Amino acid sequence: MGKLKNLLLSTLFMCIGLTVYGQNDIGYPSFSSADLKIENKVQIYPNPSIDFLKVSIESSNLVDPQIVIHSIIGNRLEVFTEKTGANEFKVDVKNLPAGYYLVAVKDATTGFSETYKFLKR
Repeated sequence: MGKLKNLLLSTLFMCIGLTVYGQNDIGYPSFSSADLKIENKVQIYPNPSIDFLKVSIESSNLVDPQIVIHSIIGNRLEVFTEKTGANEFKVDVKNLPAGYYLVAVKDATTGFSETYKFLKR
């Protein structure tokens, strides 16, 4: 009798669960992974770096990206930055002392601003 009672209760709860949580055709919006476009995916390499640091921006909507290097305490450093492609930059870090630094990628037009840490050996 106890097994039958448990079976009936389990069946009842499953039916209630399907009714409450089941899928229906109300028309909720759906999306696929193709709809999730990540814009401005920034890659910084090699990290750690010795002579140069490359900054690459994939799926970019930036108009005029700027690369700025800061010391770990926030001081802006003057380094030579070369634009090597539409959304690729090469930063000369060979004259910087070994340590951690911050590279900021900014675009005034779109308001994009992100900062990343890298190690100079």
